[in-house]
Amino acid sequence: MNPVTLGIAVLFLVGIAIATWKAPRLTSVIFWALIATIFFTAAMLLVLPGPFSEKALWIALSVPLVWVAFQFWCYWDAQKWRVAGGLIAVSFLSGAMVFLTEPTI
Repeated sequence: MNPVTLGIAVLFLVGIAIATWKAPRLTSVIFWALIATIFFTAAMLLVLPGPFSEKALWIALSVPLVWVAFQFWCYWDAQKWRVAGGLIAVSFLSGAMVFLTEPTI
């Protein structure tokens, strides 16, 4: 990997970590809810049974609903760190599922 790209990625991750530490609820709504939605729906696309075209259609239609549900969770729960930790955990677990699952296409 290019050192400049790696440096930019490290700076971005450090910035997100600092922002999450300072304002976990705000960062959860702006950043972590979107990332968790993307990874969660990608994992569901690989894991759910059925033809790919039907799964892709229904998952594409459900993306806004999942995203809004994660955003509601950010402000519904009284513990701000529980939400941030939950969204980060959903992101990492779904990313691991996408990384480790063999595609059936």
